[in-house]
Amino acid sequence: MQYIKIDFEIATSFGLYRDALYFLEEEVPPEIEIERMKQERVDNWVAVVIAFSAESVLPPVEEALQDGE
Repeated sequence: MQYIKIDFEIATSFGLYRDALYFLEEEVPPEIEIERMKQERVDNWVAVVIAFSAESVLPPVEEALQDGE
């Protein structure tokens, strides 16, 4: 079995996204399907970045002052 690797990169507002799709040589989908798969991966990555960013901007929890401080 031979595999086909399709490398791709897409610029997003969060930086450059790089990935690869792998297909069996005899099972490479049509170009329109490949483009849909690429966009789906980018969309998923952006969703993760946004979710992580939202968690990161929460204000820190202040620790209770200890006696004598």
